[in-house]
Amino acid sequence: MKAKAKFERPSINGRLVVLLSAFIILILMLASPIRDLVAQRARIAALEIQVQQSQKQVELLREIQAKWNDPNFIAAQARARLHYVMPGEIVFSVIGLDGKPEVITNAPSATAWAGEPLPPQPWYKNLYDSWLEADSGEELVNEDQTTVIRPNAPK
Repeated sequence: MKAKAKFERPSINGRLVVLLSAFIILILMLASPIRDLVAQRARIAALEIQVQQSQKQVELLREIQAKWNDPNFIAAQARARLHYVMPGEIVFSVIGLDGKPEVITNAPSATAWAGEPLPPQPWYKNLYDSWLEADSGEELVNEDQTTVIRPNAPK
């Protein structure tokens, strides 16, 4: 009888080498198309976002076009931009000290009209001023406490 040999480790045979080589070649062949597919999908997603933004812009431009088809809107724009007036209206242009027309806004001005007092000072400023007056024995005239005349205020 033949004695059984020790358990032998199977050696790498030719079939396994061919199979592994084919698998590696297959992976290398598919890597480039898969990379291109992922890049194309990202490009498609970016283009879809761009199309949505373009559609929103088209909607906005259509709204603006609809406004410009309204005669009342055109008249309001002519009044604001070109200073057109309706027959019988009297127009006044406010001119600043530099001789240029002043831009009119709805915001309140930062300065007061002639003769109007400035808003009251904070308490600590009043305390400091009174301390300086008492120390010097003279009445101080602070430039901040005088009234301010707007450049375009009536004289």
